[in-house]
Amino acid sequence: MSSTSRFANRRLAIIGAGPIGVETALRALAEGLTVTLYEAREPGAHVRRWSHVRFFSPWSLNRSALGEAMLREAGRELVDGEVFPTGESYLREYLEPLLAELDARPGLDLQPNTRVLGISRLRALKGDLLANPRRAHRPFLLRVSGPEGERFDEADLVIDASGVLSTPNMLGPGGLPAIGEEALNGQVLRGIPDVTERDADLANRRVLVVGDGHSAATTLGALTELRTRAPQTRVVWAYRSDGEPFVEIEGDTLPQRLRLSRLGNAVARGEVDGVEARPGVFVQRISPEGDALRVTLASAGGDTSEVEVDRIIANVGYHPDTSLYRELQVHLCYASDGPMKLAASLLASTGGADCLDQTSAGPEVLKNPEPGFYVLGTKSYGRNSNFLLKVGLQQIDDVMTLIRDSQDV
Repeated sequence: MSSTSRFANRRLAIIGAGPIGVETALRALAEGLTVTLYEAREPGAHVRRWSHVRFFSPWSLNRSALGEAMLREAGRELVDGEVFPTGESYLREYLEPLLAELDARPGLDLQPNTRVLGISRLRALKGDLLANPRRAHRPFLLRVSGPEGERFDEADLVIDASGVLSTPNMLGPGGLPAIGEEALNGQVLRGIPDVTERDADLANRRVLVVGDGHSAATTLGALTELRTRAPQTRVVWAYRSDGEPFVEIEGDTLPQRLRLSRLGNAVARGEVDGVEARPGVFVQRISPEGDALRVTLASAGGDTSEVEVDRIIANVGYHPDTSLYRELQVHLCYASDGPMKLAASLLASTGGADCLDQTSAGPEVLKNPEPGFYVLGTKSYGRNSNFLLKVGLQQIDDVMTLIRDSQDV
């Protein structure tokens, strides 16, 4: 029996119409599944938030062979695989036309502006049917909120590819909110600023950047470029680590990453005009001071200092919203909040400096105690920020292998 005939009328719910959600829908339709693709906003909404940012990796690592074939079949010319896209060009040249082609084909029900609020099983509580194959015979029950109100939908399989950008980490000690942070959320920019358009008002302002990853380095790069046009712009960079926070990989095949690593380390050494580094600190308190903000920075040893700024940019990472599946039997890592098997595999493989070396760990690590439920994409990595789109494309292959081989379907 072919997979297409075997999967006829099997209902797959995919949560999130971002890169992994759309690519999963493409593959699932090719396998003969009936797909409902839920998106809380508009498709590609998370990518649109950083549309001005250039990928570290080239087109060749960020498109699937199936997606390329579909667009070529539709008469579209693909951008050279060695070019490094921006978020905007990725949407315009690939994700949006791919979704348009998919939406015109039978088997896909695209539901934008429809948020999945929770997932459970029909006539089964979280503690029912433990390790019992009969649990897989109860359909999934999704509580959703769309333009016409709330309702319950059913599905035979569920894939959560909703990402993590909706749940940013807080600035304070130990991952807690800094005192005053939540009340001033409108003055805290979470993400990488678009200094030429959306966030042009940062020009000639005093800006505090918090975080020590490549997102923070990207923000520093944008602000130092802004200083060439608005030289009164002043930047303070606060981060937890001491010394130079970035590993500069010898012979790095990703020139954008190497450039940002060198910039971040140069700032840490005090070699970039207009940018002051404050290593080894976290944000303890944020207080309004007229139109400005007074920020208290604290070290692990208890020393404090203050800085007055106009805006704060938080680049301290994200975490998954696991409340979506709290009524399912999902085994989560106590450290990363990602699915346990994948989290353990990622921990075991840690050691290389180059995240580009990673590959999918295979189908088995995507399994949960809950049959037929899978987490893919950035959310599958939990708080681990090393996820790459090329790994997500491999995850799609792996999960389709699980679905094909599973007795549950």
